[in-house]
Order: sequence, then C-alpha cells, then structure tokens
Amino acid sequence: MTKAIGPSSTILLFFFTFLFFSTPSSSKDDSGNDDSDTIRISKIKINGNKTISTKKIKESIATETPSIKPWVKKPEFDEEILKDDIMRIQTLYNNNGYYDAKVEYELEYNKEGNMVDITIKIDEGKPVILTEFNLDYQKIIGEKTGNKILKLIPIKVNKVFSADKYENTKNVILDVLSDEGYPKAEIKGEALVDRKEKWAKASFIINPGLLYRFGSTSIEGNDKVKKKLITREILYKKGDIFSESKIDDTQAQIFQLGMFRSVLIDTLYNDEEEFVDIVIRVSERKFGSVKIGAGFGTEDKLRGQIIWTQRNLFGTGRTLRTSAKASFITQRLETELIQPYIIGRNSEFSTLLNLSRDDVPSFKGTSLRNTTRLSKSFKKIYNAFGSFNIQYSNIESSTKRNPEEESLDNVFLTFFNFVFDRSTVNNVLDPTRGSFISLGLEPSFRALASDVNYLKGIIDLRGYKLISEIVFAARLNIGVIQPFSPTGTFDIPIFKRFFAGGSNSMRGFPFQKLGPLNNEGDPLGGNSLIVGSFETRFPIFRDLGGVVFFDYGNIYVKEWDFRIGDLKYAPGVGLRYDTPIGPIRFDVGYALNPEPEFSRTQFWISIGQAF
Repeated sequence: MTKAIGPSSTILLFFFTFLFFSTPSSSKDDSGNDDSDTIRISKIKINGNKTISTKKIKESIATETPSIKPWVKKPEFDEEILKDDIMRIQTLYNNNGYYDAKVEYELEYNKEGNMVDITIKIDEGKPVILTEFNLDYQKIIGEKTGNKILKLIPIKVNKVFSADKYENTKNVILDVLSDEGYPKAEIKGEALVDRKEKWAKASFIINPGLLYRFGSTSIEGNDKVKKKLITREILYKKGDIFSESKIDDTQAQIFQLGMFRSVLIDTLYNDEEEFVDIVIRVSERKFGSVKIGAGFGTEDKLRGQIIWTQRNLFGTGRTLRTSAKASFITQRLETELIQPYIIGRNSEFSTLLNLSRDDVPSFKGTSLRNTTRLSKSFKKIYNAFGSFNIQYSNIESSTKRNPEEESLDNVFLTFFNFVFDRSTVNNVLDPTRGSFISLGLEPSFRALASDVNYLKGIIDLRGYKLISEIVFAARLNIGVIQPFSPTGTFDIPIFKRFFAGGSNSMRGFPFQKLGPLNNEGDPLGGNSLIVGSFETRFPIFRDLGGVVFFDYGNIYVKEWDFRIGDLKYAPGVGLRYDTPIGPIRFDVGYALNPEPEFSRTQFWISIGQAF
C-alpha cells in the first residue's frame, strides 16, 4: 500500500536539494587573488517601466542580477558596464517607439562599501504614433493575399510606431508572399518620424515577382524505405501554387515517420516556366532501437522500463513495439503493432496485447487485455480515436462494499472506448499556454459477452495562461459510470471505478484515498468523480521555480451523486526544477477537511507538472 513521504524523508530531500543547487563559495577570485576589496551587487531594482517588462530589460543588459540563494556569491559591480547598460535600455526603448525615454541609475552602498544596491529609473515619455501607412503593390496579388498581409503585419495605424515593428512588418510581408507563391518577392520601405510632434508615416513598395507553382518532386537517399511511404506524406501536388509553409510541414511529416536521421528539402526555381522543382534528401536511421529508463515517484517508488522498437517492419512502414515496465505497484508487459496511414495522413491502426499486474491500495490482481484501435488527427489540434477492448482480470484481493462483490473477483469485459480531444498547449510536460479539452465515452454490453453493462463518461478540461513569467493553470475532471439493467451500482468492477488522491490528483490525500473508504481505511472507489485544481507557477532562479496550488474534489459511490457540500479541499506549495525530460516536481499538500485516518499533510515527488 503506497504511503506519502515521512518527515525524515523530507529532511533528506531538502538536504540533497541544498547540495544539488548550491555553489561552493570562495574568498578568492578565479585567479586565486583575494577579492575582499571587490564591490558586489546586492540588489537591482527597476522602476518606472510600464511598456517593457522587467524581465526583458534585465535580459538586454550585461550587469548580472544577484541570485536569491544566500550561498551563491553576488556578482561583481562594474560601473562602466552599468553605464553601457543604461545606453542599451535607452536603445531598447527607442526601438519600441519611445524616443524620448530617459534612463538613469542610483547607487546605494552599504556601510562597509563592498556591496551596492542599483536602482534604474525609467521615464518612458510619450510614444510615437503611426498616423499614416501605405502599401503599394507593383503587381496585382489578389484580395485574399492582400487581406492576409494586412491582418498579420504588426504595424498598425493609430498605434505605437517602432523600428522593431517596422522591420518585422517587412519580414511578415515576405513570409506571406512566399506562402502564396511569390518566394522571390522584393520590398522597399520608407519611414518618416517626427519625434517632436510624436507621429510617424510609413510606406512599402512591394514587387511580388513571379508567381511560382510546384513542379516535379524527386527523392534521394532512401534505401530500405519505400518511396511511396515518403511521397504519401507530401502536402502539395504538382501544379499547386508554391508555398514555403507546405515545404516546412512536408519536411516535418516525413521526419515524424521515425525512420530518418535527417530530412532536407531543396528548391530548384525554373524562372522560364515559373515552376519550383523539389528535391527531398533523406538519411535513414537504424530501424531497431532499445530504450532503457528509470525513475522515482512517491506513489510507485522506484520504477524502470525497457522498450524495444522495430520500425518499417517488412518494409511496410509498420512499427512493432514491445515494452516491459515495473514499479512497486504495477508491472506491465505489452506488445503493439502499428499500421500508419490507414485512413489517410495522420491516422493509424494498432493492436495491442497487454499483461499487467497491479498492487494498489484498492486491489491486487492480474489482467490480460487486447486493444484494437483506430486513431486520426486533423488540423493539428484535433484528435479522435476509437478502440475495442477484450479484458480478463483475476482479482486476488480487493476492498469490498458488500459480500456480493466476491462474485466479481474474476471479470471478463468487452468494451469500446471513444475519445475526442482538442489541444493547443505548447508543451506536454510543462505547458505554459493553451487549452486542452477531452471527451471520453466507454460503453460495455453484456450482449457482447461482457460480465456487466455500463456507460462510462469522462470530461477533462485544462487551461494555461502566461502573464509576465507567471503561469496560471486550472483543470477540472468530471466522470460518471452509469450501469444499466441488470447491472447495478455495486456491480462495477473495482478496477473500472473512479479513484482520486495522489501526486497528479488531489495532493492533500494519499494515493487513491480520496472518497469512500472501508473500515480499514482502504479505498472503495465510486461511480462519480469530480476533481479540480488551480495553480500559479512562477520562476525563482534560473531553472528553479515555485508553485502555489489549490486542489478540490471527491469520489462518490453512486452515479450522478455530485454533492458539492462534500467536496474536499487541499491548498499547497511546491518546487519545480527544469530538466531536459521535464520538471522534477516536489509538492506539499495540506487537507483542510481530511479523513480522520490520514495526516493532513502529504508530500509528493514526481516528474512533469501535475497537469
């Protein structure tokens, strides 16, 4: 049965965290000389900036910001560098349309004269406003392309004019034209700025050049990968209007096949016929690979996995993947065969055989499951899949609500699973922007030889907003299991019920132990679920960040039994340390209204954000 980290483990955690993040200090500089006479920076404050963020200003200067960690040596102070930084900030404001901005600094030394506080004062002044803007095309390009340019360009009439926006406007126009068949477009610009009267006028003369179309496509470098596996990923046809974005997306599609070390695309322009011939050069990778991984989490303690993958099986583009995963609470062995492009691009058909053994607080048992699945992605943000599953589970021991549940120790299920989701999040392991919506439905019918009849529905909502380095995140999970005749509420197998509590759920409660419990304090699960969270994630220093969260929710025995008055609540705090595989996470949750059996405080260690 999984337990949260105890006090002694917490002390060890903070001890090793201190060693990991600390930097040894020295009274000598890198050359071995005594630096007792060196003046160091104790604090940098920036006042008066409204238009440009403090982060952006600090990134533009060479003077180093001191660390908040007391054991890290403060940076050396060099007033000449600071004077140059003042000029850099002035230039930054000028480039953003604030030509009258004034930047000054003040120094405040301590009594010993070896530490200094720096205060940078900014008077932004009034910005220059764009009062007139003209685009002059030397060749008709079409209303659709013209409107697209006007929509995307950053420079706008009656808005702040800046040199940066002016230059970015040129780049945007060239990018749009290159996407609309004009890859050799030329552009000339002119800007008139009156700093005294605070107005600007800008104009661009655009020569789109020739309108190109896609010509022939040749493929080089493929030896064992059949040509058709590559050509079916191409997003354009011969005769289509040329588009740089289609070239980039085609390159990404081919690389995502997983069979190439590199994918390069060359464009050969034929000015006479106004065609662009394409050469795709690929470099094949080894089709077989083995990955080995290990990790640690509060719930499953030590865990490890080994995955063997064979790509392009029999030269058909299929993938065969076999994996073994083990931890203190679960062991899994599974084999999956994947056939891509089953119903067009970004689709696949797969069949999976899974043998698993679970030893979690609610039950201990072994399951064998076969899943046949069809999936399809479209418009980059939408995904849909459906599967048919056959599962046999032998439950050796479990928490029971009544004696009749003994008959469900051996369960045979056939069920479908349908999921539709929309995701605009920018990072799976550490999202900072976007939203995620998932709708899932799982029906099981005794008419298809299943032991029970039920409909299981789950809604998963998540949202992320980045404001000035701070991420505001929220989620809400709602689920219901609706049994129907002759299956009753208490006939749902324990491994199909809802459970909550733990590092990725309700962090103020032990793993799986939110909701109904038996007399021994073990979880019973339920047919209704509601769990949500609010989080504020913020940087502390470099790769170290902090989190403040508020979790809420509960598990209810009966279907549709959402009693808001019975919700449990758990605020908490946490630390995040960014790594290439995602943030290492340490959370402390405190239950405001816990069950008597458990401590109010729970500690969790894992990888990746909680949601």
